[in-house]
Amino acid sequence: MKKALIKLPRNRVRRNYLGGAGIDRLHGEPVCVDNDRPEEWLGSMVEAVNPGMDVIEHEGLIQVDTDEGKRYLRDVVDGEKEYYLGDCMRKDGSWQLSFLYKILDSSMRLHIQAHPTSDFARSVMGKRYGKLECYYILRVREDIEPYIYLGFQHSPSREEWKDIIETQDKERMEACFEKIPVKPGEVWYIPGGMPHAIGEGITLLEIMEPSDLVVRCEFEREGIIVPKEGRFMGRDIDFCLDIFDYNEYSKEDIVRKCKVSPVVLKDNPEYKELLLINETFTPCFYVGKIEVMKDSVISHHGRFTIGLVTRGACVMEADGCRMAFRQGDSFAIAASVQNYKVDVEDGAELCMVYPGNDMKMDI
Repeated sequence: MKKALIKLPRNRVRRNYLGGAGIDRLHGEPVCVDNDRPEEWLGSMVEAVNPGMDVIEHEGLIQVDTDEGKRYLRDVVDGEKEYYLGDCMRKDGSWQLSFLYKILDSSMRLHIQAHPTSDFARSVMGKRYGKLECYYILRVREDIEPYIYLGFQHSPSREEWKDIIETQDKERMEACFEKIPVKPGEVWYIPGGMPHAIGEGITLLEIMEPSDLVVRCEFEREGIIVPKEGRFMGRDIDFCLDIFDYNEYSKEDIVRKCKVSPVVLKDNPEYKELLLINETFTPCFYVGKIEVMKDSVISHHGRFTIGLVTRGACVMEADGCRMAFRQGDSFAIAASVQNYKVDVEDGAELCMVYPGNDMKMDI
């Protein structure tokens, strides 16, 4: 049975770093705990890759309640493609959702890493997607000065970087970077190929190309070891060295290049709609934010959408489906919906992600 609005269950996923208390806090849990599940994958149609960990079959893929019982969301969508996806399909009717949407919470600085660009993934690895990322900073833990590493501020040569990785010279590795300050409400763009790491104590939304391709340069952090099979995507270091952007960027360069200024699309007494990420940054997805002050009817953009309530609570209604959501709840909206109603008492903020034109391209 087709549903215009689907409530999504929580979907915590294991990673090789610690965190997650901030996700519990977002959900309003009475006890907030850091563990090895520091990410929640919203509406995910991507399987997690966790080398060195015990295998959990189809980890990362989300299941939803249907009249036939629990089913994977990707199968639900595939069964009614035109209803859920609209025209976001290739000519032969095949499709792959062009983004992965996460809540991420770090209690430690993450291992320094990089991801292949789309061009590298396609031309060299035979993969459709690399892993461009975008961050929307939600919250910061108390007594933390939040930061990220992003790009080389003191760039090594290719051979120097190889030596740093092979010898695991932490002092030289960290000396390649300066801390880039971040704060709640900011939006950041992380291009493929650019080395980076999220600092400790940050809760953020992470939207990316739908892959789990990662090169980890730092093999141990706070006692957490990245196993050999999890370092170089199953390749060797020489192959992975070609992924990195060795350009030198000052902190000011990074702010100009990677800090994003949202665009206001609508601003009225009922709600304010902003576009956080658009086609200037990626053809894969859009990221929007809707701040609802009063009961509103909001026009839908005709694309399959995954949303998260980042603040407040609301009741949503679309084509006869009516559901209540509170902070931390996520949902999917079918492409066929023309508009949806959002009722609020004290306001709500919704962060919405939907496909770009990439899903229509035959590559």
